Amino acid sequence: MSRKKRAPIRKIYPDPKYHSMVISKFINSIMYDGKKTTAEKILYDALDKIKSKNNEDPLKIFNNAISNVRPNLEVRSRRVGGATYQVPVEVKASRGQALALRWLLEATRKRKNKSMSDKLYSEIMDASQNKGSAIKKREDTHKMAESNKAFAHFRW
Repeated sequence: MSRKKRAPIRKIYPDPKYHSMVISKFINSIMYDGKKTTAEKILYDALDKIKSKNNEDPLKIFNNAISNVRPNLEVRSRRVGGATYQVPVEVKASRGQALALRWLLEATRKRKNKSMSDKLYSEIMDASQNKGSAIKKREDTHKMAESNKAFAHFRW
């Protein structure tokens, strides 16, 4: 642990088009080398494809995808008497959202489509329908927590 003060929480402003904090955070996680306009273009292209192909509100589908990917439980390593146990713990809302955004982006980057916006469109649509790699990651995390339920009494 750091001996200094706790790091201040940075203020993140909502995105200009949809006025959503979640989309703004996702744009920041897509971004490479400070190229925010490129990251915005990728995400907005994917959301425009959702609107044109599905005739639904893209913000609603995006938020549905994030809530489907968000985990409820995860395992944390806990050292007790020389042995390390994987202890299942509940995930806080802010960490759950961060994990969901990270897993969605990771699954998007592993896809084999042409452009990043195509990959992102496909992954958001899959996640909103409870399928795809990001959903599988959440299921694996839940299975790990479920299988280590016996060590729940080591929770701190």
